[in-house]
Amino acid sequence: MLSAVRILTPFRAAFSIGPIMRSDIPPDLIRDARLYACCEDDTDAICWVLRDYGRLLSELRTLRRRASQLDSEAADLDSRLERLQSACRAILDL
Repeated sequence: MLSAVRILTPFRAAFSIGPIMRSDIPPDLIRDARLYACCEDDTDAICWVLRDYGRLLSELRTLRRRASQLDSEAADLDSRLERLQSACRAILDL
């Protein structure tokens, strides 16, 4: 069974993409990527940011959903507080 298993070698590029990336990407974006990824190498930092992009968007969508939920809960709480205050005023008027 194991003799039928083929070992696949990882794909390797014929050339380094570092010089291409450095010439096409503005230096301020590279600097930001290095700060965000805490990497010394520009290529590693940019690759890390690109890999992390999906997770970051997912978390952002979750936070927006939660903020919207908090807004609706706050509006509900405000309406309940207003009804409670009007009930308290009615009791005081008795």
